[in-house]
Amino acid sequence: MCVGLPILMLTSSCKREFDHDADFQLNEPAKVFGDNTRLFTKIFQFDNGEAYLWFDIRNEIANFSKPFLGQPFNENGIERYKRIDLRGRLYEYNESKEELTILGYPLDIATGQDMPADIVYGFGRKQKEGCELIADPAQRSRCERTFSLRLKRMLFKDIGFTLQVNEEGNYNGKVLKMYDMNQDIILVN
Repeated sequence: MCVGLPILMLTSSCKREFDHDADFQLNEPAKVFGDNTRLFTKIFQFDNGEAYLWFDIRNEIANFSKPFLGQPFNENGIERYKRIDLRGRLYEYNESKEELTILGYPLDIATGQDMPADIVYGFGRKQKEGCELIADPAQRSRCERTFSLRLKRMLFKDIGFTLQVNEEGNYNGKVLKMYDMNQDIILVN
């Protein structure tokens, strides 16, 4: 009887603690966006070697992997730069279009105040063909594992405004133009 009492106390106290834990209470399967299962748990290293783009299983980019992208643009004839922090952001991947969309990113580019924008990147292998012809196995492997992220457009759904790369857009007296942004990333797992 004395042996069973500590085990009973331990299991009942764990149960009470779990009952009050928000993660345990809300432990439901996450809805999968688009073709995200193709990227789940994939880790890509930025070609400069300083950061990773780690796709987590809850439709988000891992928070600890430091994925920042720089985005040059022009506002009313003045060159500007925006740093896009992808940590913890929700994403949606569309395999047939080879597009990666960062969902609801707060941007102040169009309105001067943070407004959710979907940032759409082209995302696919950098070199589609010819990697198998490379004689050096290390270079061939790198060729096969190198992908490219390149900005395509930004969609501000709340105000019905879309900025396409290298096209001027006018909103609320501002003339905006997004420039090309290409980032090579290497699949590491």
